[in-house]
Amino acid sequence: MRSVSNLVVGLAALAFAGTASATTMTVLCSTLNGPTEINGNVVCPQFSGLGLLSEVAITVDGAISGSITLTNNGSATQNGEGTTTSGFMVGPLTGFIIANPLFSATFNTGLQSLTPGQTKTFSGLSGTGSATITDTGLFAPYTGAGNFNIPVLTGSMLTISGGGGNFAGSQSTTGTATATVTYTFASTTVPEIGTPIYLATGLGSILIGLWRRRPR
Repeated sequence: MRSVSNLVVGLAALAFAGTASATTMTVLCSTLNGPTEINGNVVCPQFSGLGLLSEVAITVDGAISGSITLTNNGSATQNGEGTTTSGFMVGPLTGFIIANPLFSATFNTGLQSLTPGQTKTFSGLSGTGSATITDTGLFAPYTGAGNFNIPVLTGSMLTISGGGGNFAGSQSTTGTATATVTYTFASTTVPEIGTPIYLATGLGSILIGLWRRRPR
């Protein structure tokens, strides 16, 4: 009886082997908009699926748009340009190592020629950036039926190049941030009739029946 039972257990173990597989699920988070700068939370759904998490990857996307105004305060025509750079800072988030700014988004006027005393505004400018961070060990804050927050903060700076030191400038900006979360987990599927687990169980039942019927 023991040898037959061991055989059945072995067959069942083989049947279950391979039913677990690495699966990914990507969810879209909320969009955060900010006049001038961003300072708030992007809200993301927690992992509520069936399976054992092995990685949480967050991809943060950001955009900056607006205008730059340049003024030539010199007595001669000058050539120069203005560049706005917005650094996107994220976190802190449990389990993630974040080097801020996580990424930067930039727009500029391109090289411009301004006559003495001339002021010119360059509008409709925009730039984008993106970065991904991963967590491979601390998953408690990201599992359940609710949401978790990604704190996002921007800091923008205008840089003027050229102009002979005579260019003055100002900027007007708006920012946008969003994110996607990819959960990697080991999922176990319930086998259907005709799959190896049922075949193994059926074979085991036949073997047990034969053993019980053997002459004593």
